[in-house]
Amino acid sequence: MVFLLTMILLISTFLVGCGGTDTQTSSQEGSALGEGSDFDNPATRRGNVLTVGGTDVNGIFNPITYSTVYDSYIIGLVFDTLLGMETDGTLVTEGGLLENYEISEDGLIYTFTLKEGLVWHDGQPITAEDIAFTYETIMQPDYKGRLFNNVQDIVGANEVKKGVAESAEGINVIDERTIEIVTTVAKATTLRNLAGERMFPIPKHYYDVGSADAMAELDREPIGNGPFKIKNYVVEQYVEFEPNVDYWQGTPKLDGIIYKVVANVNELSEFQVGSVDAVNFENAIENYETIEGPTFKHGELLNNWNNGYTYVSFNFKNPIFQDQRVRQALVYGVDRAGFVQSFFGDLGGAVAHSPISPVSWAYPEAELNPYEYSTEKANELLDEAGWKMKDDGFRYKDGEKLAFTWTSYNDAEWSVQFTALAKENWKHIGVDCEIELMDFNSLSTLVGDLNNHDKWDMFNMAWSLTADPNMQSTYAKEHTPPGNNRGYYANEEIEALMEEGVLELEQEKRKEIYQELAHKFNEDLPYIYVYTRMNPWLINKRVKNFQPSEFVEWYANAHEIEIIEN
Repeated sequence: MVFLLTMILLISTFLVGCGGTDTQTSSQEGSALGEGSDFDNPATRRGNVLTVGGTDVNGIFNPITYSTVYDSYIIGLVFDTLLGMETDGTLVTEGGLLENYEISEDGLIYTFTLKEGLVWHDGQPITAEDIAFTYETIMQPDYKGRLFNNVQDIVGANEVKKGVAESAEGINVIDERTIEIVTTVAKATTLRNLAGERMFPIPKHYYDVGSADAMAELDREPIGNGPFKIKNYVVEQYVEFEPNVDYWQGTPKLDGIIYKVVANVNELSEFQVGSVDAVNFENAIENYETIEGPTFKHGELLNNWNNGYTYVSFNFKNPIFQDQRVRQALVYGVDRAGFVQSFFGDLGGAVAHSPISPVSWAYPEAELNPYEYSTEKANELLDEAGWKMKDDGFRYKDGEKLAFTWTSYNDAEWSVQFTALAKENWKHIGVDCEIELMDFNSLSTLVGDLNNHDKWDMFNMAWSLTADPNMQSTYAKEHTPPGNNRGYYANEEIEALMEEGVLELEQEKRKEIYQELAHKFNEDLPYIYVYTRMNPWLINKRVKNFQPSEFVEWYANAHEIEIIEN
């Protein structure tokens, strides 16, 4: 309850500080910046084209193999999911490719029916065969993406994965628009896995090219079914989109979209001069102060809580991190609360303590261990674990120095600052930590490849979560790279609880399970949970209907985004 009260106070402080009345509304109703209504909007020169600034993409524009959130922005403009989603995360047929769906009474059989008249960007019809192809491609032995968790419960999926079957028995195409999926077990997460926000079907006639490597050749030339098509992609500069005039929900109102690669430190200056219409800027306290200035009168602030968290992953193949006492000592030994306060002030963030976001219905009501900064507790734990301090100021055990390398990325200021803080803090408890910096996409490639398991000790990133609290794809031992369990974590008790969480169908009972899981993760610490934050978008006042929520991305209604010049 202490943490929840803190979150409420943070929101209240933000509302007062920005003078807004409701920061969780659409952009045209958000917090106006600056004073007065007369201003020269520097973005008007671009006309009816929306320019979004952000971190560089990785160039994998295939919805079943991408790995970064920035590639997902591109994918979300080009492809549609089977089901749409309301702002609170509820799955609905509105906004999705399905006309309807049925679930059998025993929860094992899912029947999906596509809307009539749907076509891919090349004019070919979208059929049930495309859905079947998407699922079975994810099951293939050479599949290199992260989505096998979504389809593994389909009857026959594991046989396809092992290479002993060519197709899954549980996938039955009934007719051109209807497909039946038979699963091995009833789970609360099955519908979201098969048709939710991370499952975009792909066209069989285009991507059925014989192998994962051959399909990867098409990564930068996707054929989708969404409101926009990729017109031009210039590496490290921008991705340009043109509208899909035959889009099933109606021709987009924009003449185009440009996703412009902008360095993190330049996002606000680019917005200030009108080079971009929208930026999801880093929510450091100085950035909030900056946008209150008179040169940002053309902007409005949309500031929802982010459904996610930042983390530092341990590599459990390194014996140092296999001792829970060492992991706990490292968390006690870094001043996370001090970092969050200095970086965000009272506006933008709070210390994270588990893999469940505070915006989730499953967030624990009982207080979690906050691991308040304490060199005393950290030293006690390391002594107990057998790591003894020597005259050089560092700890040793069986002749081995307590030393490791933290591989991080320099694209974001929090990443640079927090690694430096941890390195300095840990010196006081006898830990020798070296920092290695690279760009975000290089780091993602490094830790996402099973062959690189011995090339790093720690890394930091952030997770953007779905509306369901299930975390199996991130922590289950079967989902090591190319899956999301990049730290090779394994805990049998937690594995059993995670499985119990998806097998339980009643939400209140699920809530109890996930609250218990939050406490287990908080104790065992597969990650150093760093912070959860606000998710600030700065949006030009000429842009309307740009309205991400805690659970819905900005591109979800891209066909409705419009530009209205004053």
